[in-house]
Amino acid sequence: MPPAQSPIESTEPSLGAPHFPLVFRGYDRVPVDERLNQLAADMKELSQARDEAMSSVAELTKALSYAQQELSETKTALSRMASDPNSAATMTERVRSMMQLAEEEIAELRQQAEDQAAQIRAEAEKYDLDTRKATDKWVSEREADIAERRNELEAEYQALTARLKGEHEELMNSARGQIERLNAEAQAERARLDEESNLQRAEAEKKAENELTAKISDAEEKLATKVSTTEKALAEKVSTTEDALATKVRETEESLAAKVSETENRLSRQTLEAEERAAVLVADAERQLAEAEQNRTQAFEFKQEVTERLTATHSALQEALQQLVPADESGKVPA
Repeated sequence: MPPAQSPIESTEPSLGAPHFPLVFRGYDRVPVDERLNQLAADMKELSQARDEAMSSVAELTKALSYAQQELSETKTALSRMASDPNSAATMTERVRSMMQLAEEEIAELRQQAEDQAAQIRAEAEKYDLDTRKATDKWVSEREADIAERRNELEAEYQALTARLKGEHEELMNSARGQIERLNAEAQAERARLDEESNLQRAEAEKKAENELTAKISDAEEKLATKVSTTEKALAEKVSTTEDALATKVRETEESLAAKVSETENRLSRQTLEAEERAAVLVADAERQLAEAEQNRTQAFEFKQEVTERLTATHSALQEALQQLVPADESGKVPA
């Protein structure tokens, strides 16, 4: 059987370390899924290579069993020949030596094949289990880290947004309350002055018309001044409130940006570490796969060697049998 193509030669994208782009809340799922699919394909190809190696071992074991059966049949035939006194007398020392040598060689080849088959089987099973465990552990850790960090960022963002909205609503409600209170005071003052003016006008309208006009004018000036002062103070307070709110929003945005930058740096470091670990896993997988491929090639060469030795042994046995048969015929004495 010709050696199967190594899975390493058919997975060029998986040789390099993986690169996972970063987004605001974690890894981009598309390259992560692609990398996981590539690892699954690599494991599938490794399983196929392991199955091919096991198949080669099975064929080699089958060939050795067939050779052992053939040797047993030959030994039985020779035993029947040895039971005949005339045949035993004609058997040469060379044939007996060849039989003993063939038995020892077959036993040695069988033991070597069984040892190598057990070693290949153990290495293939251990590599398959270690690779699967390492991949599952890496995927679980990355998914847990991503989910945890995403939840933390979302919680921080929601809390910050709620707090800013609450402060903004509180400031706006306070400003609206002050405006309404000042307007109510102004209206009350105007109503009081109007009422006082009407009373004075009723008591001495003719007598104090000029005085009332002056008093009303003075009251209007005072009211205008008070309203202007109140509006100016309110405008200054609103401006101060808006400046404070803008400063607080800017500081909050800067703090959030710093946290986002820190998170991105941490995720970048985690991504780099994940890439390095993935590269180590891939390199280890390539090395073990190369060793498995080498073992399979050695098994195939060993199978060819066993086949050649079995062929030579069979030819030698046939030659020995041909030498024995004429000797048996020539040793017969006519009755």
